[in-house]
Amino acid sequence: MPMFIDPVDCNEVQLGFLTAVYGWVLYTSSGLIAEGSELLLLFPSVAGLVGSVVLPILGAVPDGVMVLFSGMGPIETAQDQVSVGVGALAGSTVMLLTFPWFLAV
Repeated sequence: MPMFIDPVDCNEVQLGFLTAVYGWVLYTSSGLIAEGSELLLLFPSVAGLVGSVVLPILGAVPDGVMVLFSGMGPIETAQDQVSVGVGALAGSTVMLLTFPWFLAV
């Protein structure tokens, strides 16, 4: 039994359902990470460490996992898949840098 669902075997309704579930999981997990990071800042003794080390790591972990999982699969196509993952990572980074700049200007 395969570990992941092959999109080729799914129809449009099933793909829509899988996309909705994936979006819900990402939305819920990002909310949990945000709530946990705010709770960590309530401890004054570790607030400096949390703000300077832990929060950037928590922000980078989802991006790293996205690139890691993009390279899983057959070796022949791994380079193309990783380049797509790195492209998505670069795009999200550019968006995260550009959006606050746009709001400030």
